[in-house]
Amino acid sequence: MNLSPEAQQFFRDMIASTQVKEVISLLEELSETRKARYVEGRAPTVDELLNDPERSRLTDSLYSLDTNVRAGLVALMLLGRGDFDHAYERAIETCSKLVSADDQVMYLMGKTFRLADYLRKGLERLESSSDEK
Repeated sequence: MNLSPEAQQFFRDMIASTQVKEVISLLEELSETRKARYVEGRAPTVDELLNDPERSRLTDSLYSLDTNVRAGLVALMLLGRGDFDHAYERAIETCSKLVSADDQVMYLMGKTFRLADYLRKGLERLESSSDEK
C-alpha cells in the first residue's frame, strides 16, 4: 500500500514509533492477564475488571500522552485495520470527533482486544510506504 507523502507526514507529525511500541507493550501485558484467566478457566470478577492493574497502567499511559499523540494512535489504528486504504481523510474526520482526552482514551480502550495488532500493522504500513520512496 502506498501512502501519499502528505499522509506519511501526517503520521510522523503526530506520533513516534517508540510511543506506539510502549502502548503495544502495555496492551500485551493486559492480554497476558486475560489469557492467564482463560487458561485457569475462570471469568474475571467485576472487581478484577474495574481494578485491573494492567488496564489502569494502560489508561494512565494513554492519558499522559499529548492530545496529538493520542490522535495519532487513533489514526494509526485506523491505518492498521485497513480503514485508511483510500484516503487519510477518514482518520482526520474520526480524530476531529474525538476532541477530549476522555473521548480519545475511551475510543482506544474500546479497541483493546485488537489494538496492538492494529497498531503493529499501521506501523508496518507506514514504514513500508516510506521504504517505497
